[in-house]
Amino acid sequence: MKRKILLIAASALLLPAWMAGQNMDDALRYSKLFYQGTARFNGMSGAFTALGGDISAIGLNPAAAGVFRSTEVSITPIVFFRDMNTDWNGFGSDDSYSGLNLGQIGVVSSLRIGRTSGLTNLSFAYTFNRTNNYYRNAVIDGISENGSMTDFWALQATGYRTGELGGTAFMAYDSYLIDTLPNYLDEYASIFSYYGEVDPLYGQQVKRIIDNSGYSNEHTVAIGANLGDKVYLGAGFGITNISYTGHYAHTEFDEAQKTFDFVNFTYTDHFEAVGSGWNFKVGAIVRPFESLRIGVGFTTPTIYTIDEVFYNSLSAKFDYDTPSDPSDDANPVIPPADNPSTYRYRISTPFHLNAGIAYQIGNFGLISADYELIDYGSAKLSKGADGYDFAQENEDLAAEMTRTGNLRLGAEVRTGPLYLRGGYSFQGSSFTEGTLNEDATSSGFSAGLGYRQDKFYIDVAMVWLNSYEAYMMFPDDPRPAREYTSDPVNLNTKDKYLSLTVGLKF
Repeated sequence: MKRKILLIAASALLLPAWMAGQNMDDALRYSKLFYQGTARFNGMSGAFTALGGDISAIGLNPAAAGVFRSTEVSITPIVFFRDMNTDWNGFGSDDSYSGLNLGQIGVVSSLRIGRTSGLTNLSFAYTFNRTNNYYRNAVIDGISENGSMTDFWALQATGYRTGELGGTAFMAYDSYLIDTLPNYLDEYASIFSYYGEVDPLYGQQVKRIIDNSGYSNEHTVAIGANLGDKVYLGAGFGITNISYTGHYAHTEFDEAQKTFDFVNFTYTDHFEAVGSGWNFKVGAIVRPFESLRIGVGFTTPTIYTIDEVFYNSLSAKFDYDTPSDPSDDANPVIPPADNPSTYRYRISTPFHLNAGIAYQIGNFGLISADYELIDYGSAKLSKGADGYDFAQENEDLAAEMTRTGNLRLGAEVRTGPLYLRGGYSFQGSSFTEGTLNEDATSSGFSAGLGYRQDKFYIDVAMVWLNSYEAYMMFPDDPRPAREYTSDPVNLNTKDKYLSLTVGLKF
């Protein structure tokens, strides 16, 4: 090899400029919402912007509180099932996860003002909703013919001399997976081209195990006003929180012995993020005539403060071209730092504009439709703990994220005390046309059943949600002259939510 292989045990020099976090992925993760609510809300796919009268709907449109005429409390546990399928270069795997969480809890109280016109009722409400699940358990396993994560590290290091390297580029250099090109001080190549001395030769086995977890929640405090049973107005304040753990172990090994000296390496990346944020909500529902309702709700951008704790490690093995003689093997290792690194920054997610229409068909049933507008390109990262302004990351966000729409349709049929419900939802891609994930959409169906009396109700619903993503194990270099291509992983996710709501009216 170009340098004598030694057993290395060193801590990575983790400088903010080399951090893997605080990027477009983080902004998109915390901006996407999949509201979980009451079983009635879920059974109609959340099409409640114009309907109101449901505690979960207050999170979409605080004017929904104004529709209530009594005091009501409800609670909704949800059983969550997730199946993930990966397909990479003809190799696939299936993994599943299930869990129980609190999808919704809330209370609303309406005060009769005693007028037949003007302000008729004034309502006060609190509602809690789960807004996303971040669980992702998947295995990507196959043969790579087009690149290696070591190539990404070489590109990451390019432009820096060896003494200036930090983060994963430093780790890869110090474990002999990358080195400078002949006669260059700041140009790098990986072990797969023997540091630029031969054409790259791949065909190595690649295995990545992803084990992510976490959630986002929202607490909303709202006030709603009923103006003569014709106009309902509302305003609310939202308090949000997130908890996310991102973890993967990436291994590449050369069983075919195509690459000089190289046997295998394993890179582990782990970070934990917790954060809280806030937003404001306003909305209105209008009844032009008895059976028709039109609604609009607006939620300002949510301002999150995020605290991250993270570490990574890297180990490699080389046989120095004599596989039968272990005496010259080497195992450079860079373990996790004794004190994991921490970082604080801020994320501003996009605004949400909801518009809806609902029509009541006598006492028999109703139909409703919602359209939600979100501009993901308006998300911003800011105020890094070290003063970093995320200018490049925000440019990437604006260039690759786009404005999109979400559609929700719902219907309910009443037969005495029994209610039958169904719905459909579609979430458009948050990526601009021409990008890798321009077709990364989500769609789902829902069905529900309810039993209601004057003072008590119980509802159950099932939601089926399918989504697609082209997942990149490591980024391509943005410079075409030095680009290393890697094949995307087709990642298909199938979610099922089983919810049960118990509610009381006073």
